[in-house]
Amino acid sequence: MLNLCSNGVRGSTLMLRPRTLVRPHSASTASVASDLYLANNPALSRGAASTPTTLTKVPVCRSSKNKNNPNSTIDFLKQIGLDDSLVEKVVKSHPRLLRCSVEKTLIPKIRVLEDFGICGSELISMIASNPSLLWKVSSKNLLAKLHFLKSILGSVENVRNANIIKKSDWLLTANLTKALQPNLELLKSYGISDERLLKFLANNPRYLSLNPKRVQEGLVRVEQELGIPRESGTFLYGFKVMVALSKRDLELRFEMFKRYGWSESDVRVMSKRMPESLLTSEAKLKTGVDFFINKRGYEIGFLAARPSLLMYSMEGRILPRYAVMQVLQESNLFRRNPSIYTYMKLSESQFLDAYVLPFKDELPELYEAYTAKKLPELILLYRKISDSSLQDSCISSRRAS
Repeated sequence: MLNLCSNGVRGSTLMLRPRTLVRPHSASTASVASDLYLANNPALSRGAASTPTTLTKVPVCRSSKNKNNPNSTIDFLKQIGLDDSLVEKVVKSHPRLLRCSVEKTLIPKIRVLEDFGICGSELISMIASNPSLLWKVSSKNLLAKLHFLKSILGSVENVRNANIIKKSDWLLTANLTKALQPNLELLKSYGISDERLLKFLANNPRYLSLNPKRVQEGLVRVEQELGIPRESGTFLYGFKVMVALSKRDLELRFEMFKRYGWSESDVRVMSKRMPESLLTSEAKLKTGVDFFINKRGYEIGFLAARPSLLMYSMEGRILPRYAVMQVLQESNLFRRNPSIYTYMKLSESQFLDAYVLPFKDELPELYEAYTAKKLPELILLYRKISDSSLQDSCISSRRAS
C-alpha cells in the first residue's frame, strides 16, 4: 500500500500485485513489446482512444531474468490518474517503462515529485508530457535537479509554472556539476540579473545543459561578432544565435542578406535589434524583401530597424492584415492611416479589436474573410469596394459638370 501524496495533498492508496514479465532486451524490442502488449491488453482495448487493430504484432525477444510485469506498470499509471489514452501514449513513446519495477523505480520517482509539491493534475500532466523522468534518472538525481531548478527560479511554484521539466527531459539527465551549475555561474558572471535569467531559462532551458566551453564561446562572440553589449536586453538572444551559428555560418548569413541589397551596416542594425532575424531562411527573406521593398516601396533601412516584419508569416499575418487595412481605407470607414509596422506588431486579439470587430456590422464579409484567413475573399472585397468608390466618383463628377 502506498499513499501517493505525502506533501499534504491526499492521494490514492495503491494495492500493487506482483506478476511476471517477459522482458524485451533492447530499445527496439521494447517498442515491439509495447505495441504487442497494447494490442492484446483487454483493459486498454476497451478505451475509446485505443486502436489495437492498427498495431503490428511482432514476435518479442524473451528473457527469463526479468521478474517485472507490464500489467503492473499499466495498473500503476492508471492508479496515479492517467486515463487509457494517456497510458497508451506514454507506453508507446517510452516502451522501457514496461521493463521498470513499480516498487523499485516508479514509486520512488512519484514520491520525489509529490514531496516536491507536484501532485494531482500537475503530476499527471508532467508524466504525460515527459514520461522519461520515471526511468531515465535516479530518484536521488531527480531530487537534486529539482532543487537546482528551485535555486534558479526561486520557488517550487516557479518550477511548476515554468514547465521546464515538461519541456526538457534532457535537463533531468544532464550532468549537474559538469554542465548545469557551471553554465549558470557563467551566465551570472556576465552580470545578467536573476529576473532576466528566469525569463530566458524558463523558455530556453536546454542552454543550461550545453558544454560550458561552448557556452563561454557563445557569450564572448555575442559581444565580439554581433557588437551586442552584455547589458542589452537582446544579449541573451544573441547568445542563442551564436550557439546555433559557427563563425563561418554567421559569415554566410551576412552574405545572404547582402545578395538582396543589404549593406553590412543594415545587417548589423537588424541583428542588434533582433538577433534571431539572422536565422531567417533565404526563402523567407526573399518573400519579405519582395513584398516590403519591391512592391510596397519601403527602404531596406526600414526593415533593418523593424526586423520582426521579416519574422512574421506572410500568409498568416502580413497579407491578410494588409488587405484588411486596404479595404477599410477604400471604404472610408477608417480615416486614420497607421504605419504598417503599427498594425503588424499587434497580437491577433489586439488587431481584431482595433481593425476588424468595430466594422463587423458595416462589413460582415470583412470579419468572415479575415477570421477564416481567406485572402482571395479579402482581395475580392477590396476590388468590389474600390470599383464602387470609382463609380461614385464618376457620378459625382458628372453631376458637378
